[in-house]
Amino acid sequence: MGGFMSAVIGNMERSTAGSEETSQRVLKMCGDIKPKNALFLGDDCYTPRLISEKTGADVLAAFAEQTRVDAAAKIGLNAQKAGAYELLPAENGWDLMWYNGLTEPDGVPRRLEQIRERLAKGGTAVYRTLCWIIAPSPDTKCYVEHRFGRPVPLDEVLREAKEQGFAIQDFYIAPKSDWKQNFYGPMSELVRRFEGAEDDEAAAGIGEINKEIYMFDLHSEEYSFVYYILRSK
Repeated sequence: MGGFMSAVIGNMERSTAGSEETSQRVLKMCGDIKPKNALFLGDDCYTPRLISEKTGADVLAAFAEQTRVDAAAKIGLNAQKAGAYELLPAENGWDLMWYNGLTEPDGVPRRLEQIRERLAKGGTAVYRTLCWIIAPSPDTKCYVEHRFGRPVPLDEVLREAKEQGFAIQDFYIAPKSDWKQNFYGPMSELVRRFEGAEDDEAAAGIGEINKEIYMFDLHSEEYSFVYYILRSK
């Protein structure tokens, strides 16, 4: 299923749920910031372009996949390939960091520590991670952890950020539409071309994708991405 999913994701504009509307809202929630430089690590080209246009920052867009680096460079962004969890350094730190994470294999405290180390004093960080919005049902917890890794409760990230010395400005829970219309919708369109395929991997992949969408439809109130807006003191 991994190869099939990778092929589908590779043909999508983004590899995780999100939307231009959410990026606009979150950036507005950052306040009237004027960063000189900014680091974006994620999976879409719209957000780093928005940061550049709205703040005037010199933005470096980092992507884990070369195809996304190429797509970003094609529209004039300063783009670079980086590891999935690699936070590129900047001399004297970044004034703005926007990290679109999924779940944290090394734990949320370690990721926040790395962000703090890369962030300039007084800088702003947007940290996105998959969270439990409410206590999950057993079947949701089992499925989501198998599919995505281990989310943490929303308030746990707030506690960890405070312990790391961040000032918490705000947070935003990604709406259901980020998943349904902007992620699973395009994914379903791509998958339709493979329906009825005799290839075992494709058939298994379609089954897993349909199961993921089904689980989200049933339990979407339990989990989503949360964008935390943090300030370095």
